[in-house]
Amino acid sequence: MSQKKVIDVSDLPKGGPYSHAVVSGNLVFVSGQTGQVPDKKTGFSDQFNIAMEKIRKILQQAGSSLDNILKTTVYIADARYFKELNDLYGKFFKSSPPARTTIVSGFVADDVLVEIDVIASI
Repeated sequence: MSQKKVIDVSDLPKGGPYSHAVVSGNLVFVSGQTGQVPDKKTGFSDQFNIAMEKIRKILQQAGSSLDNILKTTVYIADARYFKELNDLYGKFFKSSPPARTTIVSGFVADDVLVEIDVIASI
């Protein structure tokens, strides 16, 4: 039976009582990451890029990378962001993109436009 290892990145904020990621066996399960900046209005593109940078840091600490992402779930605040999401997503995953689910969703904080969680291999 594999052990679970908790991954927390000290310079990234957490929004509640959860880990940034958990490693089990050769898989990394990354909690949903958002990209809003406190006291600053940011657009969808900025929030997406910030969230992906957070995910990159978390995966790096877990011994993985963006190249090892197997599955993403992307939550967007409004369907009008879908085309922009596809354009941005394609820049991060040029070849062999991971499986993806996209969900239009409300968020706890009004300034959140996108949240991304991932499963990656090590």
